Amino acid sequence: MSDGFADHIRALFELTPAEAALAAALAAGYSLKDAAASSSITVKTSRTYLERIFAKAMTRQHSQLVALLKSTERFR
Repeated sequence: MSDGFADHIRALFELTPAEAALAAALAAGYSLKDAAASSSITVKTSRTYLERIFAKAMTRQHSQLVALLKSTERFR
């Protein structure tokens, strides 16, 4: 994803910085385990963040979330 993508989705979905970093990593194609490792958090914490991201983005599945996040890139 492009520079500033995490900030873009943070503002759009009212995510915390940690949630935005995780969401950006997922949108870039990382697995949840790898996204957690890249953010220096546990997989358990990443699951908690993911549930919060789902609620804020009004999605229910990983694939829905990634598609939504990628679709917002063109509106930056």
